[in-house]
Amino acid sequence: MGVDLTLDEQKLVDYSKEAIIKYNKMRHANGGIDTLYSFLLSDSGKIYEGAALEPAVVCGERHAIANLVLQESYKAKIKTILVADPVPYMQESGTPPCGACRQVIWQHANPETTVILLQYVQGKEGWTFPKLEKFTIKELYPRPYGPKEGLWDNWEPK
Repeated sequence: MGVDLTLDEQKLVDYSKEAIIKYNKMRHANGGIDTLYSFLLSDSGKIYEGAALEPAVVCGERHAIANLVLQESYKAKIKTILVADPVPYMQESGTPPCGACRQVIWQHANPETTVILLQYVQGKEGWTFPKLEKFTIKELYPRPYGPKEGLWDNWEPK
């Protein structure tokens, strides 16, 4: 796919591809359709999963992050997060996290945390993964919201 990945990122991509196929087969058997999934690798080395709850009630990214916080803590950090989006055919660019997800990723990451966008297509012979892109969260969210420490410490009404 032409993108340089670290060993940890490749591990997450490989895990994600297998999980996408497994979960989509389960969804189809129960009358469901393909959905957006997210998989993240924490700084502890564990992988957490998330799936979108359609229509746009819960994003896959925040579902995976909630699982991270539930099973580790609020202090756990995201090393890499992958967003896998079903498409009918390869698109020019993948689907990046929405604004709310970018903020939550930022809160549980560092500026160099990688975000991998993976497109997947269901064909007659199964699922293929035609495009992968890699960014840092800082590239996707260059001006994050965050309270400035000490901003109001010496404030007095005038």
